[in-house]
Amino acid sequence: MKPSAKQLTFLYFSIVALAIIAIHASVFISTAENMELLYAENRLGKISEYVLDAVEKKAIEPLGSQTIQTQGQAEFDPFIAAYFEPDSLPSEFGKMADIPTGVPYEVVNSETGKTYFVTKEKLGSGNEHVVLALDNSFYELTEEQLLDAHFRQIVISVLLVLVSLFVVLKISERLTKPVTRLISNLSSRPPESLEPISVPKGTLTKEVHQLVESFNDFQKRIKTLVERERSFNRYASHELRTPLMVMKGAITLLGESNEEKFVEKQRVRLERATEEMNEFVQTLLSLTKIPSEVDVVPRQVSDQEVQDIVNTHLHLLSAKPVRCEVKSLHTPEIRMPDPAFRILLGNLLKNAFAHTQKGSVTVELDSDHISVIDSGTGFNKKEYEYEGYGLGLLLVKDICRQFGYSFTLVENVTKGCTATITLDANSAGVPL
Repeated sequence: MKPSAKQLTFLYFSIVALAIIAIHASVFISTAENMELLYAENRLGKISEYVLDAVEKKAIEPLGSQTIQTQGQAEFDPFIAAYFEPDSLPSEFGKMADIPTGVPYEVVNSETGKTYFVTKEKLGSGNEHVVLALDNSFYELTEEQLLDAHFRQIVISVLLVLVSLFVVLKISERLTKPVTRLISNLSSRPPESLEPISVPKGTLTKEVHQLVESFNDFQKRIKTLVERERSFNRYASHELRTPLMVMKGAITLLGESNEEKFVEKQRVRLERATEEMNEFVQTLLSLTKIPSEVDVVPRQVSDQEVQDIVNTHLHLLSAKPVRCEVKSLHTPEIRMPDPAFRILLGNLLKNAFAHTQKGSVTVELDSDHISVIDSGTGFNKKEYEYEGYGLGLLLVKDICRQFGYSFTLVENVTKGCTATITLDANSAGVPL
């Protein structure tokens, strides 16, 4: 199982804190030891020069061991001892012959616990040597006190690190709590829910707001795709029913007669229904993809093209006292494939024909719009039921959105409705 953000924060902070404390301690110890060695080397060096100068004209044999007075005989500043004879050298220092020349080293007296820095220097041009011993106990005491003080500093640093860790964990919890709430909210939502989610309470950072906005935008796109799929099913069941019924009826009638004119009539019906189904399927499939450059090449819509579409659906007015006319003010220019335009205008005509029982339906063509004006029942007077009412207009809306047009449907002042396709791509359509 992967760790949480709080656990990772604790782990990383602890590693950094321990590393800082370890570096702090090692730097102090190394510095203290180096200072001790430098102190001993510098002091022994000065004393070596003094001793060599003092005994230059004296006989070495009777000297034995001497003390070199510096500041005075005291516990805090003891004399430096100079040993000229091997027999005078204390046993803990080792043999004079084994002591390296010019290299100070540390010696600890096991009985007294005192610490010395010892070095050997050559006297004159002969084989005589002197061993200098510096009592370093006072510095060792000072170093122990410094270590105690430093230990207290480390304790304080650890306490500060713990306080900082507590604050960081609280901040981490405050920052991650909205994410946790967001996860809980998403986990409790039903699988079919595609509604937007709200920003969790207590959110302080803009990243969580951006995350929620991105998620809602993603949900919106998924919802659009789901609705498009459902609309596809509705459109298919609605639009394909009529040509399928025509085809079924034509096939049935073909089995009842062999008359040439009759067979030709049924063949034309079958061909028309098949073409209508093919165009509709192509249009539906085009709604699921981004239009290509070939699909959006501008072209002009002729009066004859519109009249042909009108003639295709005139059978819906066969039993009604309704006239249909095409009124051309200016030639419109559209950017969509022919099948999509036929489905688009055909659905507007079918909707107008279905809700107009008497009067007129007018297709008005202008340079910036195409309108279908009817004298039917309007929005609020559904005197005549029409199976699948509204699906055609939803398909019209989808086609317009796909190719960058807007669609409006408004009720006329007198009677009926006006459905308008605005050909200006920057115009905003009114939702159905």
